[in-house]
Amino acid sequence: MVNSGAIVITSLIKNKNNMADRFDYVLNQYRKIAGNEYIGFNNATFLSERATADRNYALSYFMKENKCFPKETESLTDALDFYFQLCSVEVTCESLAVMASTLANGGVCPTTNETCIASNPCRDVLSLMYSCGMYDASGQFSFNVGLPAKSGVSGVMIVVVPNVMGICLFSPPLDKLGNSCRGVSFCKVNFSEKSRKWLQEAS
Repeated sequence: MVNSGAIVITSLIKNKNNMADRFDYVLNQYRKIAGNEYIGFNNATFLSERATADRNYALSYFMKENKCFPKETESLTDALDFYFQLCSVEVTCESLAVMASTLANGGVCPTTNETCIASNPCRDVLSLMYSCGMYDASGQFSFNVGLPAKSGVSGVMIVVVPNVMGICLFSPPLDKLGNSCRGVSFCKVNFSEKSRKWLQEAS
């Protein structure tokens, strides 16, 4: 789960539509997954992302040279602007907890009972979260905690216990790998032993 993959994925989303329709589509999908909890947009974050995007532009031109983008991608600036917009989506701990719970519930939102993610894509998302959701600490986290998780540089984490629950943790101090120090510690203390039992029951 790194920038280059995220940039290409965003270029595939409704790429024949205009930017406004594409953004609305993603936000509406997020709101369904979050059970209509708060999903917003932080313009200050968007402007900051766009102003410090040299590495993302470098990655994008490298991928363009290697023909990684769909043929509909005419402008890398537009493709990256859409990516920066999605990086600037604003959530609360409550909305993220429901989103994690939807993943834990096989793609069915527990508060609305609506199927938001088909079962196979939901399984694939959890597999990716398990293998690479915690940046360079993913392998160690998978071994020590044994649950799908995703962290962000804001200090937020979601953790999914399949068929049991999804939780959101928020504590901004980060370790050297960009993960929440207290979030990782919480998971080690509370989930390391239990996760093996939960995963056996879920399989």
